[in-house]
Amino acid sequence: MLVRFVLVTVAVSVLVAAAQSVAAQEPARQAQTHTVSARVLSILEEGVTQVGPVTQPYQRLLVELTSEPEKGRTVEVSIGVRDLNTAGQRFVPGDRIFLSVSTGPDGRQAYTLLDRDRTTPLAVLAVLFAGAIVALGRWKGLRALLGLVFTFVMLVWVLIPLILRGYPPVAVAIIVSFVVFAVTLVVTHGLGRMALAALAGTSLSLILTGALAALFVAAAGLTGLADEEASFLQVVLGDRAMNPRGLLLAGMLVGALGVLDDITVSQSSLVFELRRANPFWSGWELFAAGVRVGRDHIAATVNTLVLAYAGAALPLLLLFSQLDEPLLWVLNREIIAQEVVQTLVGSLGLIAAVPLTTGFAAWLAVRTPVEALSELDHGHWHHH
Repeated sequence: MLVRFVLVTVAVSVLVAAAQSVAAQEPARQAQTHTVSARVLSILEEGVTQVGPVTQPYQRLLVELTSEPEKGRTVEVSIGVRDLNTAGQRFVPGDRIFLSVSTGPDGRQAYTLLDRDRTTPLAVLAVLFAGAIVALGRWKGLRALLGLVFTFVMLVWVLIPLILRGYPPVAVAIIVSFVVFAVTLVVTHGLGRMALAALAGTSLSLILTGALAALFVAAAGLTGLADEEASFLQVVLGDRAMNPRGLLLAGMLVGALGVLDDITVSQSSLVFELRRANPFWSGWELFAAGVRVGRDHIAATVNTLVLAYAGAALPLLLLFSQLDEPLLWVLNREIIAQEVVQTLVGSLGLIAAVPLTTGFAAWLAVRTPVEALSELDHGHWHHH
Protein backbone atom coordinates (compact mmCIF):
# COMPACT_ATOMS: atom_id res chain seq x y z
CA MET A 1 0.00 0.00 0.00
CA LEU A 2 2.83 2.39 0.86
CA VAL A 3 4.54 1.62 -2.45
CA ARG A 4 1.33 2.37 -4.34
CA PHE A 5 0.93 5.67 -2.52
CA VAL A 6 4.53 6.66 -3.34
CA LEU A 7 4.06 5.75 -7.01
CA VAL A 8 0.88 7.80 -7.28
CA THR A 9 2.51 10.75 -5.52
CA VAL A 10 5.46 10.61 -7.93
CA ALA A 11 3.09 10.40 -10.90
CA VAL A 12 1.20 13.48 -9.72
CA SER A 13 4.45 15.38 -9.22
CA VAL A 14 5.66 14.49 -12.71
CA LEU A 15 2.36 15.54 -14.28
CA VAL A 16 2.34 18.85 -12.43
CA ALA A 17 5.94 19.55 -13.40
CA ALA A 18 5.22 18.68 -17.03
CA ALA A 19 2.14 20.88 -17.14
CA GLN A 20 4.04 23.77 -15.56
CA SER A 21 6.81 23.43 -18.12
CA VAL A 22 4.19 23.49 -20.86
CA ALA A 23 2.67 26.63 -19.41
CA ALA A 24 6.13 28.20 -19.11
CA GLN A 25 6.58 27.91 -22.87
CA GLU A 26 3.75 30.37 -23.47
CA PRO A 27 4.93 33.77 -24.69
CA ALA A 28 5.58 36.07 -21.75
CA ARG A 29 3.10 38.87 -21.35
CA GLN A 30 3.40 41.87 -19.12
CA ALA A 31 0.42 41.86 -16.80
CA GLN A 32 -1.46 45.16 -16.84
CA THR A 33 -3.83 44.07 -14.09
CA HIS A 34 -3.55 42.03 -10.93
CA THR A 35 -5.81 41.07 -8.05
CA VAL A 36 -5.40 42.04 -4.40
CA SER A 37 -7.38 41.36 -1.26
CA ALA A 38 -8.82 44.14 0.90
CA ARG A 39 -10.97 44.82 3.96
CA VAL A 40 -13.84 47.33 4.13
CA LEU A 41 -13.09 50.07 6.66
CA SER A 42 -16.14 52.30 6.31
CA ILE A 43 -19.08 53.24 4.11
CA LEU A 44 -18.45 56.70 2.62
CA GLU A 45 -21.80 56.96 0.84
CA GLU A 46 -24.69 54.70 -0.09
CA GLY A 47 -28.12 54.99 -1.60
CA VAL A 48 -30.10 54.16 -4.73
CA THR A 49 -29.22 55.30 -8.24
CA GLN A 50 -30.23 54.60 -11.82
CA VAL A 51 -27.84 53.13 -14.37
CA GLY A 52 -29.59 53.16 -17.72
CA PRO A 53 -33.02 51.58 -17.23
CA VAL A 54 -31.95 49.83 -14.01
CA THR A 55 -32.61 51.23 -10.54
CA GLN A 56 -30.12 49.75 -8.10
CA PRO A 57 -28.30 50.29 -4.78
CA TYR A 58 -24.83 51.80 -4.79
CA GLN A 59 -22.02 52.26 -2.26
CA ARG A 60 -18.72 54.14 -2.03
CA LEU A 61 -16.34 52.26 0.24
CA LEU A 62 -13.07 53.06 1.99
CA VAL A 63 -11.00 49.87 2.01
CA GLU A 64 -7.59 48.79 3.27
CA LEU A 65 -5.42 46.57 1.07
CA THR A 66 -4.41 43.40 2.90
CA SER A 67 -2.04 41.76 0.39
CA GLU A 68 1.38 42.70 -0.89
CA PRO A 69 2.88 44.78 -2.36
CA GLU A 70 0.60 47.58 -1.13
CA LYS A 71 -0.51 46.07 2.17
CA GLY A 72 -1.86 48.71 4.54
CA ARG A 73 -2.74 51.26 1.87
CA THR A 74 -6.27 52.72 1.94
CA VAL A 75 -8.17 53.40 -1.28
CA GLU A 76 -11.71 54.23 -2.30
CA VAL A 77 -13.81 51.91 -4.45
CA SER A 78 -17.46 51.88 -5.48
CA ILE A 79 -20.12 49.41 -6.49
CA GLY A 80 -23.27 50.25 -8.46
CA VAL A 81 -22.28 53.84 -9.27
CA ARG A 82 -21.43 53.32 -12.94
CA ASP A 83 -21.51 49.54 -13.16
CA LEU A 84 -24.53 47.26 -12.83
CA ASN A 85 -25.31 45.88 -9.37
CA THR A 86 -28.27 43.72 -10.32
CA ALA A 87 -27.55 41.34 -7.43
CA GLY A 88 -28.06 44.24 -4.99
CA GLN A 89 -24.80 43.56 -3.16
CA ARG A 90 -24.12 45.63 -0.04
CA PHE A 91 -21.03 45.60 2.15
CA VAL A 92 -20.46 46.48 5.77
CA PRO A 93 -17.26 47.39 7.66
CA GLY A 94 -15.16 44.29 8.22
CA ASP A 95 -16.17 42.51 5.01
CA ARG A 96 -13.28 41.11 3.01
CA ILE A 97 -13.25 41.67 -0.75
CA PHE A 98 -11.11 41.25 -3.85
CA LEU A 99 -10.04 44.21 -6.00
CA SER A 100 -8.68 44.39 -9.53
CA VAL A 101 -5.74 46.81 -9.86
CA SER A 102 -5.18 48.27 -13.33
CA THR A 103 -2.03 50.21 -14.16
CA GLY A 104 -2.30 52.80 -16.91
CA PRO A 105 0.44 53.97 -19.33
CA ASP A 106 1.18 56.88 -17.02
CA GLY A 107 1.70 54.56 -14.04
CA ARG A 108 -1.49 55.56 -12.27
CA GLN A 109 -3.51 52.76 -10.70
CA ALA A 110 -7.27 52.25 -10.75
CA TYR A 111 -9.04 49.93 -8.30
CA THR A 112 -12.21 48.01 -9.21
CA LEU A 113 -14.24 45.89 -6.81
CA LEU A 114 -14.40 42.33 -8.12
CA ASP A 115 -16.31 40.31 -5.55
CA ARG A 116 -16.67 39.30 -1.94
CA ASP A 117 -13.90 37.16 -0.40
CA ARG A 118 -15.49 33.78 0.30
CA THR A 119 -12.26 31.97 1.24
CA THR A 120 -13.16 31.31 4.89
CA PRO A 121 -16.58 29.66 4.42
CA LEU A 122 -15.29 27.62 1.49
CA ALA A 123 -12.30 26.44 3.54
CA VAL A 124 -14.54 25.47 6.48
CA LEU A 125 -16.85 23.55 4.14
CA ALA A 126 -13.87 21.76 2.57
CA VAL A 127 -12.59 20.72 6.01
CA LEU A 128 -16.05 19.41 6.97
CA PHE A 129 -16.24 17.49 3.71
CA ALA A 130 -12.80 15.91 4.15
CA GLY A 131 -13.49 15.11 7.80
CA ALA A 132 -16.81 13.43 6.99
CA ILE A 133 -15.21 11.28 4.28
CA VAL A 134 -12.34 10.15 6.51
CA ALA A 135 -14.62 9.58 9.53
CA LEU A 136 -16.99 7.37 7.56
CA GLY A 137 -14.63 5.76 5.06
CA ARG A 138 -11.47 5.71 7.22
CA TRP A 139 -8.53 4.50 5.13
CA LYS A 140 -10.69 4.11 2.01
CA GLY A 141 -12.05 7.60 2.59
CA LEU A 142 -8.49 8.96 2.78
CA ARG A 143 -7.66 7.22 -0.48
CA ALA A 144 -10.79 8.74 -2.02
CA LEU A 145 -9.52 12.19 -1.02
CA LEU A 146 -6.16 11.43 -2.66
CA GLY A 147 -8.07 10.49 -5.81
CA LEU A 148 -9.98 13.76 -5.62
CA VAL A 149 -6.74 15.72 -5.36
CA PHE A 150 -5.37 13.89 -8.40
CA THR A 151 -8.55 14.69 -10.35
CA PHE A 152 -8.19 18.38 -9.48
CA VAL A 153 -4.54 18.38 -10.55
CA MET A 154 -5.36 16.73 -13.89
CA LEU A 155 -8.20 19.14 -14.67
CA VAL A 156 -6.46 22.37 -13.66
CA TRP A 157 -2.81 21.70 -14.58
CA VAL A 158 -3.19 19.25 -17.47
CA LEU A 159 -6.60 19.43 -19.20
CA ILE A 160 -6.94 23.22 -19.27
CA PRO A 161 -3.33 24.04 -20.32
CA LEU A 162 -3.40 21.45 -23.11
CA ILE A 163 -6.67 22.79 -24.50
CA LEU A 164 -5.37 26.37 -24.30
CA ARG A 165 -2.26 25.31 -26.23
CA GLY A 166 -4.48 24.26 -29.13
CA TYR A 167 -4.70 20.49 -28.71
CA PRO A 168 -8.06 18.97 -29.81
CA PRO A 169 -10.44 19.35 -26.83
CA VAL A 170 -12.25 16.05 -27.44
CA ALA A 171 -9.07 13.97 -27.66
CA VAL A 172 -7.60 15.70 -24.60
CA ALA A 173 -10.83 15.17 -22.64
CA ILE A 174 -10.94 11.46 -23.49
CA ILE A 175 -7.30 10.87 -22.53
CA VAL A 176 -7.47 12.91 -19.33
CA SER A 177 -10.78 11.30 -18.33
CA PHE A 178 -9.32 7.82 -18.84
CA VAL A 179 -6.19 8.65 -16.81
CA VAL A 180 -8.25 10.25 -14.02
CA PHE A 181 -10.57 7.28 -13.70
CA ALA A 182 -7.81 4.68 -13.93
CA VAL A 183 -5.64 6.31 -11.27
CA THR A 184 -8.48 7.17 -8.87
CA LEU A 185 -9.89 3.65 -9.24
CA VAL A 186 -6.56 2.06 -8.35
CA VAL A 187 -5.91 4.49 -5.49
CA THR A 188 -9.37 4.01 -3.98
CA HIS A 189 -10.07 0.32 -4.67
CA GLY A 190 -6.67 -1.17 -5.41
CA LEU A 191 -5.53 -3.37 -8.28
CA GLY A 192 -7.63 -6.42 -9.10
CA ARG A 193 -10.20 -7.95 -11.39
CA MET A 194 -13.03 -5.91 -9.92
CA ALA A 195 -11.18 -2.69 -10.81
CA LEU A 196 -10.30 -4.10 -14.25
CA ALA A 197 -13.97 -4.81 -15.04
CA ALA A 198 -14.97 -1.31 -13.91
CA LEU A 199 -12.19 0.22 -16.02
CA ALA A 200 -13.23 -1.72 -19.12
CA GLY A 201 -16.90 -0.84 -18.68
CA THR A 202 -16.13 2.84 -18.15
CA SER A 203 -13.80 3.02 -21.16
CA LEU A 204 -16.31 1.52 -23.59
CA SER A 205 -19.19 3.58 -22.15
CA LEU A 206 -17.13 6.77 -22.40
CA ILE A 207 -16.26 6.04 -26.03
CA LEU A 208 -19.93 5.36 -26.79
CA THR A 209 -20.96 8.57 -25.03
CA GLY A 210 -18.42 10.55 -27.03
CA ALA A 211 -19.62 9.06 -30.33
CA LEU A 212 -23.27 9.79 -29.53
CA ALA A 213 -22.43 13.31 -28.36
CA ALA A 214 -20.51 14.07 -31.57
CA LEU A 215 -23.32 12.64 -33.71
CA PHE A 216 -26.18 14.54 -32.10
CA VAL A 217 -24.29 17.79 -31.54
CA ALA A 218 -23.63 17.83 -35.29
CA ALA A 219 -27.17 16.71 -36.17
CA ALA A 220 -28.73 19.38 -33.95
CA GLY A 221 -26.41 22.05 -35.32
CA LEU A 222 -25.13 23.05 -31.89
CA THR A 223 -22.34 25.63 -32.13
CA GLY A 224 -21.13 25.55 -28.53
CA LEU A 225 -21.61 29.32 -28.29
CA ALA A 226 -24.98 29.29 -26.55
CA ASP A 227 -23.40 30.03 -23.17
CA GLU A 228 -22.15 33.53 -22.48
CA GLU A 229 -18.97 32.05 -21.01
CA ALA A 230 -18.14 30.25 -24.27
CA SER A 231 -18.67 33.40 -26.34
CA PHE A 232 -16.63 35.49 -23.92
CA LEU A 233 -13.82 32.92 -24.01
CA GLN A 234 -13.51 33.31 -27.78
CA VAL A 235 -13.12 37.08 -27.32
CA VAL A 236 -10.54 36.68 -24.56
CA LEU A 237 -8.46 34.15 -26.53
CA GLY A 238 -8.45 36.31 -29.66
CA ASP A 239 -6.16 34.74 -32.26
CA ARG A 240 -5.92 31.59 -30.14
CA ALA A 241 -9.70 31.02 -30.27
CA MET A 242 -10.55 27.33 -30.42
CA ASN A 243 -13.40 25.25 -31.80
CA PRO A 244 -16.37 25.93 -29.47
CA ARG A 245 -18.13 22.75 -30.60
CA GLY A 246 -15.09 20.75 -29.53
CA LEU A 247 -15.19 22.43 -26.13
CA LEU A 248 -18.87 21.53 -25.80
CA LEU A 249 -18.14 17.87 -26.57
CA ALA A 250 -15.19 17.83 -24.15
CA GLY A 251 -17.41 19.21 -21.39
CA MET A 252 -20.01 16.52 -22.07
CA LEU A 253 -17.39 13.77 -21.76
CA VAL A 254 -15.90 15.07 -18.52
CA GLY A 255 -19.38 15.52 -17.06
CA ALA A 256 -20.45 12.01 -18.08
CA LEU A 257 -17.39 10.47 -16.44
CA GLY A 258 -18.48 11.83 -13.07
CA VAL A 259 -21.54 9.60 -13.10
CA LEU A 260 -20.16 6.71 -15.15
CA ASP A 261 -17.56 5.77 -12.57
CA ASP A 262 -20.23 5.41 -9.88
CA ILE A 263 -22.27 3.04 -12.05
CA THR A 264 -19.35 0.92 -13.23
CA VAL A 265 -17.64 0.53 -9.86
CA SER A 266 -20.97 -0.29 -8.21
CA GLN A 267 -21.89 -2.92 -10.81
CA SER A 268 -18.47 -4.55 -10.79
CA SER A 269 -18.33 -4.68 -6.99
CA LEU A 270 -21.87 -6.07 -6.84
CA VAL A 271 -21.06 -8.92 -9.23
CA PHE A 272 -17.99 -9.95 -7.24
CA GLU A 273 -20.00 -9.83 -4.00
CA LEU A 274 -22.65 -12.08 -5.63
CA ARG A 275 -19.90 -14.46 -6.71
CA ARG A 276 -18.56 -14.61 -3.17
CA ALA A 277 -22.02 -15.21 -1.72
CA ASN A 278 -22.99 -17.73 -4.43
CA PRO A 279 -19.78 -19.49 -5.55
CA PHE A 280 -21.66 -22.05 -7.66
CA TRP A 281 -23.45 -19.51 -9.87
CA SER A 282 -22.49 -19.46 -13.54
CA GLY A 283 -21.36 -16.34 -15.36
CA TRP A 284 -24.81 -15.96 -16.94
CA GLU A 285 -26.54 -16.13 -13.55
CA LEU A 286 -24.18 -13.49 -12.17
CA PHE A 287 -24.80 -11.30 -15.21
CA ALA A 288 -28.60 -11.64 -14.97
CA ALA A 289 -28.64 -10.86 -11.23
CA GLY A 290 -26.30 -7.89 -11.71
CA VAL A 291 -28.42 -6.42 -14.50
CA ARG A 292 -31.58 -6.76 -12.38
CA VAL A 293 -29.99 -4.67 -9.65
CA GLY A 294 -28.50 -2.37 -12.28
CA ARG A 295 -31.98 -1.52 -13.56
CA ASP A 296 -32.87 -0.01 -10.20
CA HIS A 297 -29.55 1.78 -10.01
CA ILE A 298 -29.77 3.20 -13.52
CA ALA A 299 -33.34 4.43 -12.98
CA ALA A 300 -32.28 6.37 -9.88
CA THR A 301 -29.07 7.66 -11.46
CA VAL A 302 -30.70 8.90 -14.68
CA ASN A 303 -33.28 10.76 -12.62
CA THR A 304 -30.45 12.24 -10.55
CA LEU A 305 -28.66 13.32 -13.72
CA VAL A 306 -31.75 15.08 -15.08
CA LEU A 307 -32.38 16.82 -11.75
CA ALA A 308 -28.73 17.92 -11.55
CA TYR A 309 -28.84 19.54 -15.00
CA ALA A 310 -32.28 21.05 -14.31
CA GLY A 311 -31.06 22.49 -11.02
CA ALA A 312 -28.03 24.07 -12.67
CA ALA A 313 -30.22 25.61 -15.37
CA LEU A 314 -33.12 26.59 -13.08
CA PRO A 315 -32.80 30.39 -13.59
CA LEU A 316 -32.73 29.80 -17.34
CA LEU A 317 -35.83 27.59 -17.16
CA LEU A 318 -37.66 30.23 -15.14
CA LEU A 319 -36.68 32.88 -17.69
CA PHE A 320 -38.02 30.90 -20.63
CA SER A 321 -41.19 30.08 -18.71
CA GLN A 322 -42.03 33.79 -18.85
CA LEU A 323 -41.82 33.90 -22.63
CA ASP A 324 -45.03 33.52 -24.56
CA GLU A 325 -43.71 30.68 -26.70
CA PRO A 326 -44.80 27.06 -27.25
CA LEU A 327 -42.77 24.46 -25.38
CA LEU A 328 -41.39 23.08 -28.65
CA TRP A 329 -39.97 26.49 -29.54
CA VAL A 330 -38.34 26.81 -26.14
CA LEU A 331 -36.74 23.35 -26.46
CA ASN A 332 -35.51 24.32 -29.92
CA ARG A 333 -33.41 27.21 -28.59
CA GLU A 334 -29.75 26.23 -28.66
CA ILE A 335 -29.06 26.92 -25.01
CA ILE A 336 -31.90 24.54 -24.04
CA ALA A 337 -31.23 21.99 -26.80
CA GLN A 338 -27.63 21.83 -25.62
CA GLU A 339 -28.73 20.78 -22.13
CA VAL A 340 -31.21 18.26 -23.57
CA VAL A 341 -28.52 16.63 -25.73
CA GLN A 342 -26.07 16.56 -22.82
CA THR A 343 -28.63 14.97 -20.49
CA LEU A 344 -29.90 12.34 -22.92
CA VAL A 345 -26.47 11.41 -24.29
CA GLY A 346 -25.12 11.08 -20.78
CA SER A 347 -28.08 8.94 -19.82
CA LEU A 348 -27.54 6.65 -22.81
CA GLY A 349 -23.94 6.21 -21.73
CA LEU A 350 -25.10 5.27 -18.24
CA ILE A 351 -27.61 2.78 -19.58
CA ALA A 352 -24.93 1.12 -21.73
CA ALA A 353 -22.52 1.01 -18.78
CA VAL A 354 -24.72 -1.42 -16.82
CA PRO A 355 -24.68 -4.45 -19.17
CA LEU A 356 -21.13 -3.73 -20.38
CA THR A 357 -19.61 -3.56 -16.91
CA THR A 358 -21.75 -6.37 -15.55
CA GLY A 359 -20.69 -8.60 -18.45
CA PHE A 360 -16.99 -7.91 -17.91
CA ALA A 361 -17.34 -8.42 -14.17
CA ALA A 362 -19.27 -11.71 -14.53
CA TRP A 363 -16.72 -13.06 -17.00
CA LEU A 364 -13.84 -12.21 -14.65
CA ALA A 365 -15.65 -13.26 -11.46
CA VAL A 366 -16.25 -16.86 -12.54
CA ARG A 367 -12.55 -17.10 -13.32
CA THR A 368 -11.57 -15.91 -9.85
CA PRO A 369 -11.11 -18.58 -7.16
CA VAL A 370 -13.61 -18.29 -4.30
CA GLU A 371 -10.85 -18.20 -1.70
CA ALA A 372 -9.35 -15.16 -3.45
CA LEU A 373 -12.71 -13.38 -3.30
CA SER A 374 -12.77 -13.54 0.49
CA GLU A 375 -9.70 -11.30 0.59
CA LEU A 376 -11.22 -8.55 -1.53
CA ASP A 377 -12.22 -5.33 0.18
CA HIS A 378 -15.27 -3.97 -1.60
CA GLY A 379 -16.11 -0.62 -0.13
CA HIS A 380 -18.34 0.74 -2.88
CA TRP A 381 -21.49 -1.08 -3.78
CA HIS A 382 -25.07 -0.06 -3.27
CA HIS A 383 -27.55 -2.26 -1.45
CA HIS A 384 -30.96 -2.52 -3.14
